[in-house]
Amino acid sequence: MALLDFLRIFQITEKFYPFCIILLFHTQLSYSNPYWDPANDHSANSSSIKLSTPEECARECQDNEEPKNCYYTFHIEFYTTQGPACDVETGKDQCIQGDGVEKTLIPINRQLPGPLIKTCLNDRIIVDVENAATGMEVTIHWHGIFQNGFQYYDGVPYVTQCPIASSSTFRYDYVVKNSGTHWYHSHIWTHLLDGQYGPLIIQDPPSKNPHRDLYDKDEIIIFLSDWMHELSLERYPGWIRHSPGQLPKNILINGLGNYTDPVTGQTTNGSLTEYTVKKGERHRIRLINSFTTVCVAELRIEGHELVIIAQDGANVKPKTVDKIISAAGERVDFILTANQSVDSYWIQVRGVGACASSQIQQLAILRYDGGPTIPTTPLLTYNDTVNSVTYNSLNGTECNTNNTQSSVCVNQVEAFDIDPDLLKVEPDERHILPFWFFVYNQNGDKKLFKSNNYPRYFSPAAGFEVAATFNNISYVEPSAPLLSQRSSRQTICKENVQNDCTEPCTCSDVINSKLNNIVELVIYDEVPLPGLYHPFHLHGYEFRVFSMGDFGGRNISRSDIEGVIDQHTQRLKNGEYSNPPGKDTIKLINGGYAIIRFKANNPGWWLLHCHFTWHHITGMELVIHVGDKSDLPPVPRGFPVCNNWRPAVDTLKDFYNL
Repeated sequence: MALLDFLRIFQITEKFYPFCIILLFHTQLSYSNPYWDPANDHSANSSSIKLSTPEECARECQDNEEPKNCYYTFHIEFYTTQGPACDVETGKDQCIQGDGVEKTLIPINRQLPGPLIKTCLNDRIIVDVENAATGMEVTIHWHGIFQNGFQYYDGVPYVTQCPIASSSTFRYDYVVKNSGTHWYHSHIWTHLLDGQYGPLIIQDPPSKNPHRDLYDKDEIIIFLSDWMHELSLERYPGWIRHSPGQLPKNILINGLGNYTDPVTGQTTNGSLTEYTVKKGERHRIRLINSFTTVCVAELRIEGHELVIIAQDGANVKPKTVDKIISAAGERVDFILTANQSVDSYWIQVRGVGACASSQIQQLAILRYDGGPTIPTTPLLTYNDTVNSVTYNSLNGTECNTNNTQSSVCVNQVEAFDIDPDLLKVEPDERHILPFWFFVYNQNGDKKLFKSNNYPRYFSPAAGFEVAATFNNISYVEPSAPLLSQRSSRQTICKENVQNDCTEPCTCSDVINSKLNNIVELVIYDEVPLPGLYHPFHLHGYEFRVFSMGDFGGRNISRSDIEGVIDQHTQRLKNGEYSNPPGKDTIKLINGGYAIIRFKANNPGWWLLHCHFTWHHITGMELVIHVGDKSDLPPVPRGFPVCNNWRPAVDTLKDFYNL
């Protein structure tokens, strides 16, 4: 129907023409949305789709089998450890013990860690996240999943989606195209520390598993969590008079542990996680580090060697070590052969790095079938450790050598193959990315506490108020998702922003990369603080780790980094890199650097950030934008939107021209 016919029928007067044109234009768009593709409008409720239960999906994968549609429901609410469910027989499945100290948390399905997602490569995962935590927003990030073709489900607030408001449900719906040991967790504020996390295991079929003949069983997950005795939001921006800082009180292994009060010396009667093996069996063990604070974890299993076979889901050639160090977000797969006497053995996890001074640790038990319930060796204390071969150690002096006698850096293990394009001498793009803290106390308190001025900060220790920076910018979130709402682009940093801003520079830092370019990132700890080993995680990709090292804890200059790049370039020219290994999260040495590369073949808006929660929520992150809008799948129909709402005061007059 022509517009003039429409107006004649309803005898619209001239002053209402503008309104009618707007209405008709809006109606037309509603039925011809260029971003909606019916093929992308998935519905788990469709009768044509057969849904599989979590138990059906956690199967032994086969070659050439039909993928499954794996359906899960996540219910998120406020809850307590040692709560009333622990006192009734019918509530045992909903009893969260933690370390025996009663505290509030915000878990998933009243479990800690949350429910296991275990599927096969190419399965479809559908998760309905029900947010029943009144007053709290929620998102879930599927850490390690590339989401190529499913970019809208990466779970990063204001980058790929709007937060899930309380009393509402959001459906994540994606096909898993990369296998490995992954995990899921909250990407809202500090809520990860409050129990919103769980394991996500994507298994290969036999023909794609290079390690299939090295182990007999693949059942054991060691899930590490740091733990506070209050909700994490109480630690932001941080106490300064009572128990200052954000150091954890404890470590949990699969949600369990004991706690000894350092003042009273009393120990809770908590439970320790127990893993049972049979003598002679070879076990693939999947280690997941879900830490959020500046602690770094060191794991060893008494009397047993550990054979590394994968890091962050990327397969590597086997490497034998005695201890494994991991930081927030990292995962390590290793093989343990039960070749010791039938007994029970301590699994020890110590907090190292910034947490070495507090000497927090947790124990679990590796029990041989037929062995005693408790190990016959004495209870391990924090200082009961061994000096032996350590994977991912805190020392970076030998990382660019062939010396692995005492430590194995993550770049010293070898992948099975590599895209030759990643080995070309000059990348298509190189981005040099320093990170450091802007300390308000050293730059004038007037910047922080000034009338009508509210800069963001946190207090890692009494007398220090800081903002985190990455690429010399303290990142701020836009008001809408960068991926799907163009209105969000207003906060993106303008060119030469550092020339005219007041430190710390604050905006949404975005690096634009061309699709299929070879991208090289040089990340370095420009102004190191003692004991900090920052882990950086890249969404959407597996990168290859080429070079790592440190400068002995001193400040790093740009000329230092140029020298590192020259050495790296020469090694490329000489063909010295042999299949650099893959990762998606890398722990930098204190006062150190890392050179990583990836092929930008996954279009989208991808977060790169320090995985220490207080660091990334105060600015230590940026977004890598790959490709153009035309390279992306259409926005799912009905996808939630959000934005600022600042209409004109006299809305009716301004909008309708009355």
